[in-house]
Amino acid sequence: MNNQHQRGFTLIEMMISMFIGLIILGGTITAYQTISDVREYRDNNYKLQDELMYIHRELSSSVKVAKSIKVSEKENKLILESYTGEDISQIRCPGSDNGSDRIEWMTDVDGEWLTCNGQEVLWLKAPGITSVRFGDEGDSVCDDASSPCVRVTLKYKPCREKDECDVQTLSFNLVSRATSDRDGG
Repeated sequence: MNNQHQRGFTLIEMMISMFIGLIILGGTITAYQTISDVREYRDNNYKLQDELMYIHRELSSSVKVAKSIKVSEKENKLILESYTGEDISQIRCPGSDNGSDRIEWMTDVDGEWLTCNGQEVLWLKAPGITSVRFGDEGDSVCDDASSPCVRVTLKYKPCREKDECDVQTLSFNLVSRATSDRDGG
């Protein structure tokens, strides 16, 4: 009889290789979670930029053609009146094909939606724009303007409600193309 000596892995070698495998697996999972978090943060920032640009574009296009601008800070309402006439473009709410002589931008009673003439335009939630305020807040730019002007203040949160991050503020002034000589005609 010939006894052959068989050699395999010892228990200690198996435990060491399993431990090294767990370290590699843990590193892979951690890297995946980090990449996922960065991707979600990036996507939230892109969405936030889109919302900020959308609101700025829609408000500025409305204000640009307004004959007069009135702000009711108590109701957080922006009232825009356009010139009347067939050859003059009227003010429109986003998504509306029909122009109007007057539109009202405001936040709803619960502060959950930015609306234009009662039509929901933007849901105010985090991540994203969480509040819109109209008013000049003592801003000298609007006080010195020869055309109708309004200050818009947007508060936004770049992360989800459950995450901890600071609320940011963006303020800008919008000025109408209206001049005092057009008001008389």
